[in-house]
Amino acid sequence: MSKSKKFKMAVFILLAAGLAFSLLPMDNAKAETLEIIDEDITKPAGDLEIPAGTAVNGNVTLNLGELTVYGIINGNVDNNMGEVKIVGEVSGNVTANLGQVVVDGLVGGDVTARMGEIMINGSVGGDVDTGLGTTMVNGSVGGNIESGFGDLTLHGSIDGDVNSKGGNIYIGGIVDGDVHLERGVVELGPEATVVGSVSVGRGLVKKDGTATAGAIEIGEEVTASELQEDDGQDSYRFRGADRNLIERIVERTMNTVNNVLGRFGIFIPGFAGRPEISVSPFMRLYGNIARGILNMLILFALAALTYALFPKQVKTAGNAVTEKTGPVLGFGILATILAVPLMILLAITIIGIPLILVEIIVLAAAGLLGYTGIADLIGRRIVKSTSSSTPGSIGTIALGVLIIGLITMIPVLGSIVSLAVFIIALGAALATRFGTLQQSSAACVPTDTQD
Repeated sequence: MSKSKKFKMAVFILLAAGLAFSLLPMDNAKAETLEIIDEDITKPAGDLEIPAGTAVNGNVTLNLGELTVYGIINGNVDNNMGEVKIVGEVSGNVTANLGQVVVDGLVGGDVTARMGEIMINGSVGGDVDTGLGTTMVNGSVGGNIESGFGDLTLHGSIDGDVNSKGGNIYIGGIVDGDVHLERGVVELGPEATVVGSVSVGRGLVKKDGTATAGAIEIGEEVTASELQEDDGQDSYRFRGADRNLIERIVERTMNTVNNVLGRFGIFIPGFAGRPEISVSPFMRLYGNIARGILNMLILFALAALTYALFPKQVKTAGNAVTEKTGPVLGFGILATILAVPLMILLAITIIGIPLILVEIIVLAAAGLLGYTGIADLIGRRIVKSTSSSTPGSIGTIALGVLIIGLITMIPVLGSIVSLAVFIIALGAALATRFGTLQQSSAACVPTDTQD
């Protein structure tokens, strides 16, 4: 070999070696840029971003705000109120209580949105559960898809089953399991493939000629116009749920309110009441009496417990009925009129659904406090008018509960009295700020000393 060729070969080898060695520091620098966090990340409020090049060996929790993951999380991701967007990787579960979940990357566990929509553009290894809202899958899901109320659009692949309580389901991809819809429309597009069966409890199945399904079962077939009534299939009151959902929420709200008011013997017209059983008039009479006695026993137990825990507040609320009659009636009527519309408004806004329970608890607590004060007031007045002895509080409450209970068992009149007692009870509690607002009248002093 000539000297020139040897020289060229040596230069080539040196260049190749230099290039190889130059790559090693670049890899090391890249590895050094990977930030590792060996603990959980929790943020009360505000936006939170896990940047690319960051690995979190723990859970990530955000209570209020937008959570975006570009890096790697070797744990779970939870957001109580806000959007969750996964661009990177999450080895655990992703949960959003109130907000949207978008998966453009990879999630190894389950994806859950209790109130909000889910969009899967990437891959989910576990189940997808949407309690209330729409679900769209353009990628792949390794488990099942569960939907409470809301539409499902499935263009990707699902290895498990698809179950929905209400809404419309459009399938343009592959479902290896079964598809079950309690109420609504299942539409199989031209490229749809369902290995299992397609079953609808009440609704219909629209199948394209090129779509395939193992079997199709319909419990009660109805048209789309009958399901959606006047508004059509694509009519929405808010994103992620149709008008039938609002009707069901309102119906459940009314049932809950009626159950609470039923403890006081009040059943508002137009509310879904207790189921009527076809029985003889005598059996119905005895049943009403037994129910009335049971209600009185329950109310007495609750009233006695309320007085044992809050004696001064009960006295203050009871005295307000005679000393502040105007404010008591005003607060009671206003609260009764606004209670149900407020619940319906909270139900429609979706975000306010958890506050419905809070409102019911407040109304029940106010009604119980005011009812105990009214029962004590009625019992004291009766005992004082018939006897010169000093009445005991538990005894007067029992007597008041008995008098109110007997009157409420009278047909027609009982319902009117029950509603009046409920309004006054609410007003007594609210006008006195749950019995914490002291009376200016000196009449309260002998009342407390006598007990």
